[in-house]
Amino acid sequence: MKILNAITIILALCINVAALAAPVTREQAWTETYPVDTSTPHLEISNIWGNVRVRTGQKNEIVVSVTELRSAPSQALFDLSLERIRLDIRTSRDSIAMLVGNTDHRWQQMDSCRGCRVDYQFDIVVPAGSSIDVGTVLDGVVDVSGVSGYVSARNVNGPVSLQGIEACETVTSVNGRVQLHFSAAPVRDCDIETINGDITLNVPGDTSLDITADLFNGNIQSDFPVDALSLPATVERVEKEGRNIYRIQKLSGVRIGAGGPTYSVASINGDVQIRRN
Repeated sequence: MKILNAITIILALCINVAALAAPVTREQAWTETYPVDTSTPHLEISNIWGNVRVRTGQKNEIVVSVTELRSAPSQALFDLSLERIRLDIRTSRDSIAMLVGNTDHRWQQMDSCRGCRVDYQFDIVVPAGSSIDVGTVLDGVVDVSGVSGYVSARNVNGPVSLQGIEACETVTSVNGRVQLHFSAAPVRDCDIETINGDITLNVPGDTSLDITADLFNGNIQSDFPVDALSLPATVERVEKEGRNIYRIQKLSGVRIGAGGPTYSVASINGDVQIRRN
């Protein structure tokens, strides 16, 4: 009888330990509308896991729809994730910033919550004239459409797609393609970079553009006739062990039409495709 009671106690303890260690998940979604006093507000999103999608709508409001899927290896870590990985929303009458993580030393704080993860799926509707600065890191796409203000977008493991835009500022991805479709001929400079992926610029037929290219394993393919663009070499000085080391880089370039704003494109493993829309 004593042996049976001991076995029962051990089984109960095992069940309790297993329950404490069981993975915990929670999904929730919400939508919020923020009035703005300008037709050209600023939107900033810094995501870690998940998609960022931006579309255009009414001129006097920003509509934010968020789906949050939170998971952790145990209830204790789940509770810790609520503190370490959260969505910080900052609003004013002319801007909205949505930052995932901990506002102070976000990545360092998250390291203590091993196995924790919070996927945020952002679907945002903004006035057409908004300026956009958005990005994600893992398992997501960055997709912006119809915005006439300047756009900056970034991704690490995933693609970046900008459709029907008028101006870009900085567009980057590490492992993913970068696609830009312009509704009007570009009028300002832009930097575009990826490591593993193609870069596609889809521009109107009346576009005039200067393109500087830093390509390692890739080519430039163009629907437009291009002229070679003469570019000066750049010299970078680095001091190492008391000695000056100089790195000389010679970029290539092409000119479309009469030339205009400069687009700096760079890829290690990918082509640059210039398409006429």
